Amino acid sequence: MSQVRLLIRTFIFGAAIVCYLIVSSLVLLFCGFNFNRARPFLTQLISVTCKLGLKIFNIKVRKNFAPIDFDSNYLIVSNHLSYLDILIISSYMPTCFVTSKEMKETPFLGQLCLLGGCLFVERRSKAGIMGEVKELSDALDDGLNIVIFPEATSTNGESVIRFRRPLFQAAINSHSKVLPVCLNYRTLDGEKLTIKNRDKVFWYGDMGFLGHALALFKHKNIVAEFTIMQSLKATDYADKNELSDACYKLVSDEFEVITHAV
Repeated sequence: MSQVRLLIRTFIFGAAIVCYLIVSSLVLLFCGFNFNRARPFLTQLISVTCKLGLKIFNIKVRKNFAPIDFDSNYLIVSNHLSYLDILIISSYMPTCFVTSKEMKETPFLGQLCLLGGCLFVERRSKAGIMGEVKELSDALDDGLNIVIFPEATSTNGESVIRFRRPLFQAAINSHSKVLPVCLNYRTLDGEKLTIKNRDKVFWYGDMGFLGHALALFKHKNIVAEFTIMQSLKATDYADKNELSDACYKLVSDEFEVITHAV
């Protein structure tokens, strides 16, 4: 049965990616290949595609949302465990993701990120950080939701890594609201997620994307919990360090670390 699931999901996934690439390319064409002009449309397209992605992977999401205004835009701050995080976050609100230039240079995934209107930062060097912060500030001023994963990498679920602070300056510069969110993956095929089976869901380190995704297609379902906390006003904080630390505490307190099975 798992092989049948693999074949069906692989076919649907492939068809969805092809459609996504075609439509996003057309959007860019009609926007004169101007990514700033195209991003509002691309984020809507990503959101629709991610909703389909949740169905392909059969991810059931338990929502725990604070009262927020979905008509406003935010700098969204999240912990990071897997590429599945993107499906969950974007399915609930159109968003523009910030990722590394290393990802941009990755075959296939880089093309998907580029056509998705992602913003790219150079994590290997701080030389261009001021320009990157300005780009994020401009996108927030334009009314886009921007998602950052300030751990700067995906993790194995044993802790939330201390947040890197520079990109929080974008929210302060643009007088934006900051929305801390937290992702917890609960079960895989009805079994509690533990150190024993976490690598089937989490994607981190030097794991390959395609092999990991294909293996995940064989499983019946995943249950995740998506928590959206009360938004913060960036200007209520003295500087990016204080804002980053406040977000880190909220997210890390909400996160349940992955442990051995009891």
